[in-house]
Amino acid sequence: MASSWYPGPELAWQLHAGCPDACILFESVRDDTGTLLDFQWTAFNPAAEPLVEGQGRALSAWRGVEGLPERGILGGVVEGGTPLTFELHGQVAGAERWFRARAVKQGDGFALWLSDITESHAQLRSLREELERERAARAREEHLRLALETARMVTWEWSSARRTLLWSSNADVFFGWPLGSVADTPERFLDGVLPEERSLVAEALEQGLRAEGPYTFQFRGRWADGTVRCYEVVGQTLREEGQPMRMLGVVMDCTERARAQAALREAEERYRLASWATNDLLWDWNPSTGHIHWGEASHTVLGYLPEEMGGIDWWTQQVHPDDREMVLRNLEHAVESGGDSWVGEYRFRRKDGTYAHVLDRGLLARDAKGHTVRMIGSIMDITERRRAVERMEEEARFRERFIGILGHDLRNPLNAITLSARALLRRGLSPPYQQLAQRIETSAARMGNMISDILDLTRVRLSGGIPLNLAPTSLPLVCQQVVEELTVAYPERGIVLESEGEGEGIWDPERLAQVVSNLVSNALEHGTNEGPIFVRCTGDVQRQVLEISNPGAPIPSHQLATLFDPFRQVGVMRSGRGSGLGLGLFIVRELVEAHGGQVTVRSDENNGTTFKVLLPRDARQSARVRSQAAGAEHTA
Repeated sequence: MASSWYPGPELAWQLHAGCPDACILFESVRDDTGTLLDFQWTAFNPAAEPLVEGQGRALSAWRGVEGLPERGILGGVVEGGTPLTFELHGQVAGAERWFRARAVKQGDGFALWLSDITESHAQLRSLREELERERAARAREEHLRLALETARMVTWEWSSARRTLLWSSNADVFFGWPLGSVADTPERFLDGVLPEERSLVAEALEQGLRAEGPYTFQFRGRWADGTVRCYEVVGQTLREEGQPMRMLGVVMDCTERARAQAALREAEERYRLASWATNDLLWDWNPSTGHIHWGEASHTVLGYLPEEMGGIDWWTQQVHPDDREMVLRNLEHAVESGGDSWVGEYRFRRKDGTYAHVLDRGLLARDAKGHTVRMIGSIMDITERRRAVERMEEEARFRERFIGILGHDLRNPLNAITLSARALLRRGLSPPYQQLAQRIETSAARMGNMISDILDLTRVRLSGGIPLNLAPTSLPLVCQQVVEELTVAYPERGIVLESEGEGEGIWDPERLAQVVSNLVSNALEHGTNEGPIFVRCTGDVQRQVLEISNPGAPIPSHQLATLFDPFRQVGVMRSGRGSGLGLGLFIVRELVEAHGGQVTVRSDENNGTTFKVLLPRDARQSARVRSQAAGAEHTA
């Protein structure tokens, strides 16, 4: 196989003198222009024969050899003369070999020297693999440490040979032990367990030695700072020839889980007690599945056992057909509108087929996108309450109709009495009979006031307010007329009228006169004779103010809140000239509010009692007046 080309003397000695390194001579293959096309070998020493055997002469045709540089790189060795070192890897005589190769310029080619480094390469590879395994082991150990810390766990191992406990590196921090101290025996470990649980833990470990397969138990331990934590042990015993040789497992910190479970138990207990205490039927609806969880009060409220009640479709079928559409529409609106609550009142079919009037209330829970994910609520049976309210409303309507009819029909005989008394007074009766006729007329007037008050009360209760006839009105002029009339009736009492600022507005003059008369009469009836009664009219562009003040004992504070309620009287009337029904202040409030105004009272020992009325300049702006006018037109 040797080439006809013969190398120089020095190279020939190296090729044939038993040199252990393989050497192959390559020469350049060029075209007519001198361009390098390839390399081909021309000679080799005996050590290189296994490498050359089976390969073509052209270097580019060599197969199964890895690491050969590209043609241009080897051309650089020939052109520049700089040696090139690299590694080759391939199959030689059926065995995998590694060589350190060095290409050295030789004429118009190069000599390729090959040193076998298979053994050292294997050692290096073995070292690298060992380092990689060690690196992987350290990584696994670090991953295990991080996993244990994240999961709040430690690992432990006990062997019968050592009789000691081995813990993972984070055990001291995990158990709250002083840094560097580890409970390396079962006895030292039990010292960290609460005293009342040590015997149970020792017994659990003994049972673990006899257990076939995994076992678990819980205990509580106290940290060095006094903190009590809850732990769960999961372990397994390994046996040889039936005898326990090793125990290993993990310990998990379950303190937060135990607290959450305790809180859940307390919440469930509160839920159960609340259900019993309120006697309401609690429910929990999952809109995505349609399932409804019914509370234990279902049998008491509706006659069903919880397992007899179904989901949303079942509930829909139990709603009274006349109420179903309205209830479902309102529920759908609550779910889709983004609201957080829903209230419905409807009839629901009991198990016995009868219908209960129920009040259903629910709260909606939504996710981050606003979708309803849960709805919790309660059903209250209001059947008896509804019946009681209906009976009360019917009785109240009957009483008010009766009072209204009675007050209206009493006016005819009362007018006859009044006219007869006045006729007798005009005939010039003797003084005793003159006094009797005067008393009859006064009593008839009181009865007339009582009837007027009753009719006003009836209007408020039945039609929602007292109708007004609004017109341009001067409040000071109205006050002057009322004061003059009452001065004649109470000549011994002083009534002082003061007026300042604007006094005109759009009001009902007759009803304002009734307001002033009732307030001044109230002051005359309940005030003292020690000082005058002041009637003050003041105003600005926006509103009119009316104040009536009288001296005397203050109104008890506990009576101020109900002073304007009907049939309420404070103190004792002095003259007996009022109606005596306790409706005067109630009617004052209704008339003032009908005008869109407000009436208040203050009373103390030093300043006596003052009623203050605030009126808007134009009562037509009052929504209440407009609604009352519409009601009056509808009634007409």
